[in-house]
Amino acid sequence: MGKSVAILGFNIFSAGGTTRSNLNNIHDFLKAGYQVHYYNFREFSHLDQIKLTREHKFLEHANFHEVKDIKDSLEGDIVFITRESFFPLAKYIRYSYPEKSVIGELHAPLALTDKAELAPNLQYFNFVRVATKSIQDIIRRDYDFDRTYVQTVSLSHLKIKHDPNFKSSRRDVYGNANFLVNSRFDQVKDIPYAIKLMDRLVNQMGRKDFRFFVNGYGPGQTMLKNLIDYYDLKDYVFMNERQPDNYMYLSTSRVETLGYSIAEEFNKGHSVVAYAGDDGVVRENYQNFQNCLWITKNIADDAQQVIQFADQENSYEGYKANLKRLSEISENYVQYFEENIAVSNDAAMPSKQPNLERMLDKIETTSLADELTKYRKIYYKMKKMPVIGRIVSNAGLKSMAMKLLSAVTGRGSQKADTDNPIDSNKFFVESFHGTNFSGDPKYLALGIKKKIPNAEIYVSCENQLVETVVSNYGFRPVKVGTLNYLQTFKKCKYVFINGNSLDKVGKQPGQIFVQTWHGFPMKKMVNDLENNKQRREESTAFAPRMLKWNYLLTSSAFNTKLLTSAFALKKNHELKILEDGTPKNAYLLKNKVNSREKANIYQKYFNKPYDPKQKVILFCPTWRKDDRESVSGLDLRQVIAQLPDNYEMIVKLHPLEGALREYYKDLDPRIHCFYNELVDIQELYLLADVLISDYSSAMFDYANLDKPIIVMQEDEEKYKKNIGWYFDIEDECHLIGRKYTADELASEILHDTETKVDTEYDQLIKEKLLTNENPNATSKILDKILGED
Repeated sequence: MGKSVAILGFNIFSAGGTTRSNLNNIHDFLKAGYQVHYYNFREFSHLDQIKLTREHKFLEHANFHEVKDIKDSLEGDIVFITRESFFPLAKYIRYSYPEKSVIGELHAPLALTDKAELAPNLQYFNFVRVATKSIQDIIRRDYDFDRTYVQTVSLSHLKIKHDPNFKSSRRDVYGNANFLVNSRFDQVKDIPYAIKLMDRLVNQMGRKDFRFFVNGYGPGQTMLKNLIDYYDLKDYVFMNERQPDNYMYLSTSRVETLGYSIAEEFNKGHSVVAYAGDDGVVRENYQNFQNCLWITKNIADDAQQVIQFADQENSYEGYKANLKRLSEISENYVQYFEENIAVSNDAAMPSKQPNLERMLDKIETTSLADELTKYRKIYYKMKKMPVIGRIVSNAGLKSMAMKLLSAVTGRGSQKADTDNPIDSNKFFVESFHGTNFSGDPKYLALGIKKKIPNAEIYVSCENQLVETVVSNYGFRPVKVGTLNYLQTFKKCKYVFINGNSLDKVGKQPGQIFVQTWHGFPMKKMVNDLENNKQRREESTAFAPRMLKWNYLLTSSAFNTKLLTSAFALKKNHELKILEDGTPKNAYLLKNKVNSREKANIYQKYFNKPYDPKQKVILFCPTWRKDDRESVSGLDLRQVIAQLPDNYEMIVKLHPLEGALREYYKDLDPRIHCFYNELVDIQELYLLADVLISDYSSAMFDYANLDKPIIVMQEDEEKYKKNIGWYFDIEDECHLIGRKYTADELASEILHDTETKVDTEYDQLIKEKLLTNENPNATSKILDKILGED
């Protein structure tokens, strides 16, 4: 009997990198004379198989099964497990079919895997294939597992031969330099950086000869369209419209184990502009290829580099050298595999047979982490039915249904999860309910990363804009309210939040909740509200959430007194209050006179170099419960028109009023309103020369910088009646609020920015309200919390 191999995959009938790899594996093993059995986790029909075989004729000689069939029989002397979430199946296969060699394939970058779940299963593999030497070194060092071999995924789908239409110019016939990307639209691919690079080239540097063609699919499509509009690039960035004849391929992906699209473009003869990857693996794979530019995601350097690269010739000799390297990778794939696993070894044998059904159910849940599994199973069955299938496949209906399922996912989830105990190396961070990544939770996350470099830090995100920001810091984004969110939350020992946690996540035994709150209270809250009905409703809902807290961070004894009253803290007998200052203001104090940080912030938000002559006005109005069309009765265009040309205004909207950005973004070229998801207000404080606010706690944080504050209060009596204040800022801090006309506000701004203003109020705020703020607050707080538990 000849040699045989089994390949276990998720769904070969859908597109993706792992699907491409599995198809190539099937092709190569069939070509090498193996009998090939493919086991698909997703249910499939005979029609699915026929359609796929029409596309790939070699599949006529392969055998198809479902993964659940391995309970009765498992064909193949060698068994490939090609998805990390399937790795627990190695334990079942080792026990049930001890004569077989079990090979694991690490397709996902290590940064995207959960070490706690991956590591225990490695012992049951005979070998694990990894993509590069650096990944192998990490597995050996950090996972204490030596049975690995390095082999790039098969490239047999590439027809490696010289293209007679090879183009030596990197520009098209119109003289334009075109970038192209074919990609799934998710946060890992980091296409927002490519769009920001285009903004730098086109809008800031005036290079109207650059174009960017974005082709693909995925959950981030709407976000990317919004960013194209945000940067005013509709005439230069095109999504799913066409593919230019001549282009440079652009890859900005944060992590890849290979990057199929890069290999495909080298094979076609196109030049490639690529980011090395956060872990350097992309560059490790392609470092010897020519006609390639490596960018660093330093926007200024990258822009200059791509301009020079676009003007250079595309080398034909380099193209031939690249084809040679691709041939070396793709040739003799099976032979090289056999050589790597030739040395016999003994994988661990389980003491008892694992429960396969339980394993498959867990894989199902994990694989569909943002949906309710049993309903998804029903959906797939309905999709195959005549008539009904067309109805349930409707994109709008499916989207609405998935949102509903996500909302109900958490029912009954407050029970302790004994199958997944909490992990002291896992941290869950949430700021503003996932609508933004800033405030104390952000700076605590950065402090944890510095203190514990290998910590697994998860950050909740409401949408892909926030996911992009979180990923840029190297943290793991988790979509709010999904099943993955609930599962991840329950695994983390430490939870850092500046508001209330979702009720449906509950609290696991041993979990530590650290509440930072999101501002020094001037306006009354919860138990202290003036409106009786509102006070009863909010205090009733708030009480059980507050009882989860283990720690509360405050900046002074006065701060503690106000929060104790507002939140009825004395009912929580386990609560520890840390009056060590706040991490967000520690950042301000550390960078108070840091001109380099200020320049970096300006570059971040305006995507151009900072001019010290610029003056920035920051307007931070607080939220009103009633809907409004603008945040002020003043026409801000009249205000900015009376200020010198070097003055700019940033309108920072409250997270609950982000929809008003549409009004403010086009108000005037010198008035800016950024997406809330992209903004860290502490950074804007450093950038600003003067702050305008009303009843917002922004003025208290800003006081740490000893800069002018203008208090503009347009509805004082109404606000006092409905909400009320804890103290009078004029009595306590000598800050005087008033209603301004446009002329008066412009005059006040000029006075405060052009003359040396006596900011007595800044000193009084620091002496009376924020007495304990200090630049070392983050490390002090983390030492106490992590040291005690």
